[in-house]
Amino acid sequence: MHFSLRLKLALLSLLLLLFPLLGMRLNSTLKNSLIISQKDTLNFTAQAVAAALTNRSDLFNREQFHALNQNRDLYLFQLSNIIRLDGSLEDWQPELTQAEQFGKEHLLSSQESYLPQTLSFRHLVGKQDKHLYAFFEVQDDQVIYRSRNSLRLDRSDHLQIVIEDQQGQRKYLIAPYEPGWVNGFLMPDNPIKFPVSEQRIHGAWKQNESGYILELRIPLELLGSKLAFTVADVDDDQERSVRVLIGTANLAENQEPGWLLSTSEPIEEILRSLDRPYARIRVVDQNQRIRAQVGSLRKPESLPADADQFAKLMRRASELFQPLYRFFTTSFTAEIQEQISQPTALDLQGIKEGLGGKHSITNYLMEDGQAEVMTAITPLYEGGKVIAAVVVEQTTNSILALSNRMIEETITLSVLAFFFGGGIFFLFAYRLSGRIRQLRDQAASAITPDGHIHSTITINQAEDEIGDLGRTLDAMLKQLRQQIEHRERMADNLEHEMRTPLAGVAASLKNLKQEQLRQQESPSKQIMEYIRWAERDVQRLEGLLTSIREAASLKNALLLDSMELLDLGKAVSMWLEHGWQLAFSGTDFVYQPPEQEVMVMGDPVRLHQALDKLVENAVSFHVSGTPVELKLEEQADTVSLQVLNQGPLIEPTMQQQIFNSMISHRPLKDDRPHMGLGLYIVRTIMEHHGGKVSVRNVDDGRTGAAFTITLPMAET
Repeated sequence: MHFSLRLKLALLSLLLLLFPLLGMRLNSTLKNSLIISQKDTLNFTAQAVAAALTNRSDLFNREQFHALNQNRDLYLFQLSNIIRLDGSLEDWQPELTQAEQFGKEHLLSSQESYLPQTLSFRHLVGKQDKHLYAFFEVQDDQVIYRSRNSLRLDRSDHLQIVIEDQQGQRKYLIAPYEPGWVNGFLMPDNPIKFPVSEQRIHGAWKQNESGYILELRIPLELLGSKLAFTVADVDDDQERSVRVLIGTANLAENQEPGWLLSTSEPIEEILRSLDRPYARIRVVDQNQRIRAQVGSLRKPESLPADADQFAKLMRRASELFQPLYRFFTTSFTAEIQEQISQPTALDLQGIKEGLGGKHSITNYLMEDGQAEVMTAITPLYEGGKVIAAVVVEQTTNSILALSNRMIEETITLSVLAFFFGGGIFFLFAYRLSGRIRQLRDQAASAITPDGHIHSTITINQAEDEIGDLGRTLDAMLKQLRQQIEHRERMADNLEHEMRTPLAGVAASLKNLKQEQLRQQESPSKQIMEYIRWAERDVQRLEGLLTSIREAASLKNALLLDSMELLDLGKAVSMWLEHGWQLAFSGTDFVYQPPEQEVMVMGDPVRLHQALDKLVENAVSFHVSGTPVELKLEEQADTVSLQVLNQGPLIEPTMQQQIFNSMISHRPLKDDRPHMGLGLYIVRTIMEHHGGKVSVRNVDDGRTGAAFTITLPMAET
């Protein structure tokens, strides 16, 4: 019975894949079950946190969870670095990325059409060591400072600060005389009274090309529950009227300052009592601002190690097959790198639904793709109304760890169970690949670099595809060898068979011409012209036969040549002066001989013959009025001679074939015979000398072709 090689390999492969596939399927089912279990656990935790915080009216009132306005409220960051009041923002990292931009949408008043370059600013507030810090990066096309002759603070560029506590509102202004250290002034309710300096509100004002940077420090004890900032812009040094006001709250329209918000320590204390390992719990208000957060996503749950003997055996085997596991298991980052600067707002899928009263479970990838995070979102009620949402997050790394361990055990058992079968399959594959390599080596060694076939394929009697392939290749090589031998003999036979009748034709033409001259004193001009045409065609045929004989016998003749040291630079100069310039007197040649000797090992006659072919080829194709250029160069251990002519280009496909025998590429017509043997002779001579010949199209602004011969440099 005949079994194909494909069928044999397929049957063996299916046996090895059967049990691992079943194990992978079981692992996938278990992984899905674990994901469902984790979703239920996170949802239960979120509901437990929501139940612990429900109906705590006093807590939510104290932490300003009611009547929030995202456009007015200010979020107070916990700053990571010590802030130096120097007008530089480098120490505000990493919270600097959370800064808010204020522009047209925060415009309070403007005397004319608002332009962004007139006034806009970037702003951030944070706390550190019982102080509030704030910066204002202001873009102002004209910075006007306070006049030293004026007591008024509102007739220059300035910052307004409004603080509201249980005693009411207080308004402070910062309007410096010049850049540098600044402090605030408490504005009296009675405009007749003078402002009072408030040294506890101080900072640094630094001017730059686009405006100025203002950094402030205010004690937390000076603040109340509400705060607002307004930047005023004065552009006219004479009139000194406020042109533009941009702020966090529009107090002129009876708007109150915004709440000063931060994470709630009382709520975080409650969350810590409900915290679960390796999970993060957050509470977000109706504006999706994070008001409390505990826990971390770092360090996934470690799976307990089994103590039985089978588990110990599997752990030992896993160390051996660890490189194999990487191809099948899902990699994940064990150490989660959470953001240094936590966001003030949370914009996850399901947050808006949670604030609308719906429970949801979502998944998302961390920004850097470290891990997948599963999130449970539950609404938080107070008085029957949703005032916040509880968000519980945990990575799926623990599930991935268990799934990876099951995959590792499946692979280990499969390898151990089928070790013997795998060995048989390996021996079969080794035998198969050995036969293929043997066939490949025989086919490669049967053909020489010059295209001759000197051996055949050893016939294998195996009744499969490889045996059929070997027999087919053997038959193909035999037919190809016969064709090559016939082609080589054809050149000699053609030259021999045509030489004798051609000599007879030449003799007959000569006799006819003499007879015509002898019988008639004034022979017919038309008849004599016909005779001359016939003689010229005979000469062309003789030239063709000579080229055929020369190409056919060249390889044998080269074996009899003797090599000698030759200064190629001087030789080219001599051949050019005494040969090519005389033979092609109507063509200009450009050649710059090298200053030092360029020594090669070769036969001068053969090298001259090869260069004759290249020069003749360049002259026949060059455009009239342009020179034929010869350029000799030395490389590290080779010498190259380039023959360049301006004329028609050579197609890229033809460049690979032009040096083969009987290949001619002549878009220009002339009267000389061409059988495509000249460049073949050049290649044969170069290969005999250990060199090569190549051709390329000229791409330096000129149009033409450049032939280059490369020879090894002689050791002197």
